Amino acid sequence: MSTALLRRRGVARVTGVLTASALACVGVVATTTTASAEESLSETLQTFAADAFTEQAADLPSGLTQAIERDLGLSPAEYLANAAAAKSAADVVAELEAAGVSINGSVISGQDLTVYVEAEADVPLVESVGATVEVGEPPESDSGDLEKPELYAQDDFKGGYGYATLDDIENPSGAGRCSAGFNGTNADGSPIIYTAGHCGADYEQGHPWFHLPVDSPLFGDESWASPELANNPQLGENGPMEFGGGNDGGLVNVTDDWTLPPQVAYWGGGTGAPDDGESVDIYDSTDPIVGQPACKSGATSGWTCGEVLHAEDTVDVAGTDVTSFVFTACMLSGDSGGSIVSGNYALGVDSWSTEQAMNCDGWDPATEYEVGGFANGDIGGGFAVTSGSANAETLFGDGFNLSIHVGTPSVTAPEDGATTGPTPTVEGTVEAAKGATVTVEIENGPTVEGKVAANGSFSADVAEALEPGTYNYTATASHTANGANQATTSESTSGSFQVAEAPEVEKLAVDQPSEGQTTGNPRPDFTGTGHPGATVSLSVGGNAYGEAEVAEDGSWTITPNADLPIGVRFDAVLTQTFENDTQEVTVADLGIEAADVTISVPEDGSTVNGDVTFEGTAFPGATVGLMLEPAGATDEADANSASSEQLSTQADGNEDAAPWPGEFNIDDEGNWTFNPDEPVAAGDYTVTATASLDGGDPELSESEASASFTVANPDNGDESGDESGDAGGAEGGDEDLPDTGSSNTWMIYVGIGLLVAGGAAVAIRARRNSSTA
Repeated sequence: MSTALLRRRGVARVTGVLTASALACVGVVATTTTASAEESLSETLQTFAADAFTEQAADLPSGLTQAIERDLGLSPAEYLANAAAAKSAADVVAELEAAGVSINGSVISGQDLTVYVEAEADVPLVESVGATVEVGEPPESDSGDLEKPELYAQDDFKGGYGYATLDDIENPSGAGRCSAGFNGTNADGSPIIYTAGHCGADYEQGHPWFHLPVDSPLFGDESWASPELANNPQLGENGPMEFGGGNDGGLVNVTDDWTLPPQVAYWGGGTGAPDDGESVDIYDSTDPIVGQPACKSGATSGWTCGEVLHAEDTVDVAGTDVTSFVFTACMLSGDSGGSIVSGNYALGVDSWSTEQAMNCDGWDPATEYEVGGFANGDIGGGFAVTSGSANAETLFGDGFNLSIHVGTPSVTAPEDGATTGPTPTVEGTVEAAKGATVTVEIENGPTVEGKVAANGSFSADVAEALEPGTYNYTATASHTANGANQATTSESTSGSFQVAEAPEVEKLAVDQPSEGQTTGNPRPDFTGTGHPGATVSLSVGGNAYGEAEVAEDGSWTITPNADLPIGVRFDAVLTQTFENDTQEVTVADLGIEAADVTISVPEDGSTVNGDVTFEGTAFPGATVGLMLEPAGATDEADANSASSEQLSTQADGNEDAAPWPGEFNIDDEGNWTFNPDEPVAAGDYTVTATASLDGGDPELSESEASASFTVANPDNGDESGDESGDAGGAEGGDEDLPDTGSSNTWMIYVGIGLLVAGGAAVAIRARRNSSTA
């Protein structure tokens, strides 16, 4: 954290030259307890649409809106969406580190998070939360291109208000002022203000601080510093103020009767009074992350915005080491201790900056930053609330508890007094941190809870049906801030809703198809009766196949919007939904008959050449087999004779069949072809095709087709048949068919099977039976 130097009237400005210093070690050492990618982390990276924050953006102070548009080039809704994404990213990074991931750095660009890790083994877990991951160190700028800035102190009740003191109340001389950061309480519940430590480091504890009422940001106006300052309302007394050793945090003990809301004051974009508009509510603290939008409020320059350049660095300012996050919003003398926020989340308090001027006209935001404080352009530092190695939480422990805003829930559904079903969902919005809890207590009913989303929406479901009647409820939001041990609870909102008597609903009935019915139509109509106006839906195996509204006469018809499962038995589930009534009817054991296998080539009774390609059709997903029998092969005894010739499928159970080369193809529609590698010998044949479905019902999926044909002109060129060996020819005809390795008799078995999804041909196999002659 870098130190900001106090500028006090009548006291010489202390200046210092920034020197390079070592980056504070904040990484977590990786251990063998690192969570695996399969483990589920409670946080996952979220991104947000700007449209979801339109309503919240409309509630931002106009001065902050102007600063966002001027300094960040974003719309207020985009700013809130990016801030919510940065909050989500910071939570994710914190949980990754807690899981044992050694993180070298993390950067968010818009809403895209990149995490730099030490080891390759950490990559899967980081990827599992939705972040981009790189192994190694984050890219750093070339130090030769960066200037070494000189850091000047910020002289420095809602956050952002000014407060001041005289060095000596009895004998007024010098004076000093700062800006308030965030309101909170100490361990015993007394009100305190968190600010920069250098603001009161030169004063003893108990030294008085006074409220500094102004009509606009002071910029270079020093008229505040007068002996009459002590006539202003006293704010409180100097509490513990730590400056140095890495720390720049301090507390003001509020002694007078002040109310300290968890808010940051409005400044009219640098031109208005602090309370001219709505203040910014603080929902919780968050960790800074590189690229995050950050806006600061201070009594000198009002609202200014920038981006986080570095999540934590320790730099030497005028000989004092301070640790802070580094960002680019303009901060001037007197802004010290002021509030730094991202969206509605507290980042830290103004600590130091590079600008000595008393206006932001010359502020040139840095475009790059390097460890040790080297930068191109102006930068500032903030002492964190709860993040990093040095922050208010580690510095003060229970001595500082951040006050947070938890708004009263606004219930949008069911509308007050509306009639609902027996299991309503209570929905609405609330100004509270992401992850806050909204509790809905229903009189004479259950108590249900819902979590608040980043855009403030919530929903709480009533799981068990309520009896008809009137139900009153109260809804309350609560949230425990980071580091706190007690929750902050909102005021309650109340309302009521009615649960109507359940209507008499006509029973669902299915007329067609009936149980066990089969058909060849893959999209058969389902018809029946039900309650007029109800919705009837059709599903098979958990997949939806269409729906229909029940007509006034009680009838309904659903034609499936896709083919139902073919070749297998299945149950169809018809579901009727009407208001809160749901009925189901299951029609069991239905079946869609697969299309029969066909043979288109060769045609029955045709004469073909020996190089014939067999063709036909089946159905999607079919396993197809072919059997070729020469004329005269009538039974197994014939097949074992010396003159029998036969082609058959391996699917017939011939596991010993040897391969018979050929190419078999079947497309997504079930169209198949088989092209033998060698021509079929001359003769008369019968080819039989079979189709089946793996796991299918045989009655629905198995079929057979045959065609008789003559091979008259095989490709071996011998058309006489004298040497080729016809169907009943003499020995020697073996040479016209593929040689299967037997010298006596032969039988060629062809097994052809292919599932459409696979798209790969199954080999054709051959087997020879030895002769017993």
